[in-house]
Order: sequence, then C-alpha cells, then structure tokens
Amino acid sequence: MRQALPDVMKAALCRAPGAALELHDIPVPTPGPGQVLVKLESCGVCHSDLHLRDGDENLPEEFYPLVLGHEGIGHVVQVGPDTPCAPAIGRRVGLPWLYDTCLACKPCRTGFETFCPDQTARGVQHHGAFAEYALSEVIFTVEIPDGIDPITGAPLLCAGLTAWSALRKTRLEAGSNVMIIGAGGLGQYAILIAKARGARVLVVDQDEAKLASARQLGADVTVAAGPDAGARIKQSGGADVTLNFAPSPAVWTTIEAAVNPMSDIVAVALVHDPVDLSMMWLIDGGHRVFGSSVGTRQEMIDFLNFAAAHPLNVDVQTVPLSQANAALDQLAQGTVGGRLCIDFSRGTHRAGRITKGDLE
Repeated sequence: MRQALPDVMKAALCRAPGAALELHDIPVPTPGPGQVLVKLESCGVCHSDLHLRDGDENLPEEFYPLVLGHEGIGHVVQVGPDTPCAPAIGRRVGLPWLYDTCLACKPCRTGFETFCPDQTARGVQHHGAFAEYALSEVIFTVEIPDGIDPITGAPLLCAGLTAWSALRKTRLEAGSNVMIIGAGGLGQYAILIAKARGARVLVVDQDEAKLASARQLGADVTVAAGPDAGARIKQSGGADVTLNFAPSPAVWTTIEAAVNPMSDIVAVALVHDPVDLSMMWLIDGGHRVFGSSVGTRQEMIDFLNFAAAHPLNVDVQTVPLSQANAALDQLAQGTVGGRLCIDFSRGTHRAGRITKGDLE
C-alpha cells in the first residue's frame, strides 16, 4: 500500500559544476520496479561531494542539476512495483556511494564490483542523499544493524567502508605495522580498524591537531609530515602496510623511505598526478602497490556488523540540510577534525522551487 507522502521535498541542489549548493523544493521521486524510496535521517558529507560541487571530476554538463550525497541513512517509506525481497516499510537502510553495477562482468562476478566499468554512483549519475527522500535499488540497499546510530553511522557508508576495504585487501596480520598517511576522517577510521585487528599503527600528517586526535584514538607512533617523515617511521619499525589518504603525490618519497621489505601500499586518496616509482625499488623490495575504491555490498555488511560490535568513536559534527554548502566549504578549508553529517531532524530554511522537468 502506498504511504501518503508529500509532493515535494527539500534538497541541497548543485545547479552546475562549480556552483554552490542551494536549497530547493523538488519533486519527491517515485520508486519504480526494483526500487525503494527512503526518507533520510542523516547523510555524511564527504570530500568526494566537494570535488563534485567544484567541478573537479569533469562531469558532463547534462548531469546537472544534481543532488549530491552518498552516505545516507533513513527508513524505507515506499516500495516500487514488482520488487521482491525489498526491506520492509520502516526498515532502516543505508544509501552508499555505489548505486548499481552491471552484475555481469568479471569484477562483479568475482566479488570486486567496485571495479565494474559500468558502475554508477549515488550523487553522480543518480541523485543522492542531500535531500529529504531518495531512491535506492533494492539489490544495492544495505540494511543497517540495530546497534548503528544514524548520525555516527552515516560516514561509515563511505569513509569507514573505504578504510575497511583498503585494509581488507592487504596482508595485515596481528602485530603488523600499519602506516596511515593522512589522519582526517578516513585515516581515523583506519586507525581504529587496524588497532581492533591487532596492528601497531604509525600515523603521518602535517596537522598537529590531527596527530593529537590520532594519538587519542590509539596510534602508537605519530610523525609530522616532512622530508624526514619516512626515515622517522623506518626508525620506529617501518611499515608493513601503508594506506595513503593524503591527496598529494608528495607523500611518495615518505612511503619509499618508510616501508619494510614486501610491504603492501594502498592508494586511496584521489591523486591525479603521477609519482616517481622506481621499478628497481619495487623489484628489490618485493612490494605490492595497488588502489582501493570504497567497498562492495558484502564488505559493507561485514563492516557494519563489525562497527556495531566495535564502536568507532570518530568525532562527527552535525549540520542541518540548509548548511550543506557551508559544510563543503569547511572541508575545503581543512578545518574539519573528524566527519560532518547532515542531521535532517535539525530542520531547514526556506527553499526555491524546482520542477521535475528541471531535474531531467
């Protein structure tokens, strides 16, 4: 039975690449076959949203106007027709980055769907969760365990999952030395996950406040970024596993100097510029260098169950939907110590009006 819903909803809309987000009234979407409609409680604010707002991802003009947001949590309020196995009305679910994939290519068939060449993302090819309601494909909708709070849980859907998946791809064992470069939100989740898995954690960052936060979260060694950072990490035992969350090619010299033989080096931060990787260094050291992007549905299920049993106490600051653009500005200024999250219970201000045709 269709639940009575409003005709319009408030959304933080990006009208064009490089344009500030503006609060508008837009039509509430209707779920089609295989979809559910979710009423949002929260949505994390991610650096990827900043890149998309600022036009750094070179999206086609026709993708706009666009609703960003891919760390959403809310309740199912409507199920589309011909939709078997849908979560029950009222069930709390998560709306992550990965909107859907082809399901048929080799990466999809072998558990690596985040590398599907035909994947689409929430807040990119499809409207995201910076809105009061959002659509989700049932087979890519993840149920949220009861132990997960919607505010602190929202950033787990991308930031936390990205750290979890990156670590899962490595040869991490209890007692391994894990070097984390960049102690922002993603790095902080990585610290907590690595510590919970028995690792010794070494953190590099240029911000002393973030290094202090890393120590509070359990980091064993913290080192200020700079020309001697790699050598200082090596003197402290070196890195068996490295996760890079710093969006700069300059960190490569630190990595080269810090790692132990046969190390795993995972690129996570969005760095477009090349680094000076020596093939002889790679061969002589027996290192593995690879990339990792968000995480699969199964990884998310596993991670959320882990997080429900092992609370990840990263600081999460909340803002109302009307302040979504200001939240992105905070990210751009580098003034966010942990994560930001839109709390839909905090209300909104007056909004402009956008018709369905304007969004197509």
